[in-house]
Amino acid sequence: MSLYEGMFLMDNRQANRDWEGSLEKVKGILTKHGAEIVRCDKWGERKLAYEIKGRRRGTYVLAYFNATGTVANEVYRECELSEMFLRAMVVKVDKVAPEELLKAPEELPVRRSSAFGEDRPSSARSAPAAAAEKSAATESGEQSPA
Repeated sequence: MSLYEGMFLMDNRQANRDWEGSLEKVKGILTKHGAEIVRCDKWGERKLAYEIKGRRRGTYVLAYFNATGTVANEVYRECELSEMFLRAMVVKVDKVAPEELLKAPEELPVRRSSAFGEDRPSSARSAPAAAAEKSAATESGEQSPA
């Protein structure tokens, strides 16, 4: 069994109406397929960048669980078929220390792909991303800060 991270985007209206029931739905799907839940937290309500299934707002749930690859696929498939979930993403996690999973939700590290590099402070960006940003600014005639 491997450690997986699941990010579930839920219908905001339904989550606000019955938050405990919504969280139990996520936990129920995980346990139904035989996953061992390590941690499951509400990540918060957010305005979406674009409309998904007719919704402009969503509530995120972050879950860490131990499972096999087939179980992770079944969890993802069930979430995609459920009307309660707007989106779901399940990824295998290799580099999370067990003590990190015991931290409060706001202290958990945010893992982002390079496509979202502009959201991070420049000190947190990788060298290639910072160099690409600097060259793009130079080409557009902007001066970089000293």
